[in-house]
Amino acid sequence: MRTNKRVFLALILILNVACTKEKVPTEFSGCSDTVSFSEVIAPLIQANCYDCHKPPSPAGNVLLTNHIEIADEANRMLIAMQASGDELMPSGGPALNDSLIQYFQCWILQGKLDN
Repeated sequence: MRTNKRVFLALILILNVACTKEKVPTEFSGCSDTVSFSEVIAPLIQANCYDCHKPPSPAGNVLLTNHIEIADEANRMLIAMQASGDELMPSGGPALNDSLIQYFQCWILQGKLDN
């Protein structure tokens, strides 16, 4: 009976993920799956960081336009995402939700893959 319940729950989760139209996850599902740079991290950065961190004059002289730049700044970015007050990023905007921060942290822990 337990196995059937687990299979049923897994099927529901798979169907929910397969049917979502959003590129960036809104609920954290854990670090067990590899976090995709192209499907999760890049859209997160594009939506929340790129306006201030793009050429010709990026904020703080920090460009976030490609995988290498983002990977190089990832640890500092994570700290800024979890900060408060003037140190919080994105600057002037609402804080990122916990799920997005957790996905970003997983991506870092998984080696900042360019996938």
